[in-house]
Amino acid sequence: ILESWTQWDKMLRRPHSVYISPYDPEKHVWVVDDRMHAVYKFTHDGKTKVMTLGTYGQAGADATHFNRPTFLDWFADGSFVVADGYYGTRVVKFDKDGRFLKAWGEKSTSPEDLRPSRFNNVHGIAIDPTTRRVFVNDRGNHRIQVFDKDGKFLRQWPVGELTNLQFLIFASDGSGVWGFADRVSKVAKWDTEGHLLYAWGTLGMSPGMLWGVHGLHVDQDGNLYV
Repeated sequence: ILESWTQWDKMLRRPHSVYISPYDPEKHVWVVDDRMHAVYKFTHDGKTKVMTLGTYGQAGADATHFNRPTFLDWFADGSFVVADGYYGTRVVKFDKDGRFLKAWGEKSTSPEDLRPSRFNNVHGIAIDPTTRRVFVNDRGNHRIQVFDKDGKFLRQWPVGELTNLQFLIFASDGSGVWGFADRVSKVAKWDTEGHLLYAWGTLGMSPGMLWGVHGLHVDQDGNLYV
């Protein structure tokens, strides 16, 4: 262990995901705290909190509130999108300085409500750095929806037996998106058009087996970290 940011223990309640933007030369660290409905930006050493998005401890669905946000991802210009979230049913876009730009999405009436831009648990988001398309894991509706950078719906595809999909990570070579299907304990990869390329894994605690994966990353060489 190199660092332990215990100075934030009283503020953080359920840090759901942690990031460094690949486009940020200062390597700020971002933390999404779904329980407190907030997204934080820290200096790389964790000593200073430089930004808070959302209203701490208050749920909502407007420019200054989240409802249990889960994940985020960046465009090359520094603007970014937040998956909002466990209880929220929308994607929220901010500029590079954290100013609210827009939001899109409405609540599904049921898991069978597969209309575009309807969500039932927004639990994963990934941006194609080449096309700037936004891939959203609509977990409760067992599908992935794809939008342009401004929130226009483009396409969707069902995940089939790979249900309870936990998140999306875009492959470093641009070949598609990764996710983890919790119900069958498999890591899966789709191309950008929604074709399943392959899936692997089995439930267990031995080396190589998987259990409740809730985070994944891929490096520039294509290696996966789970």
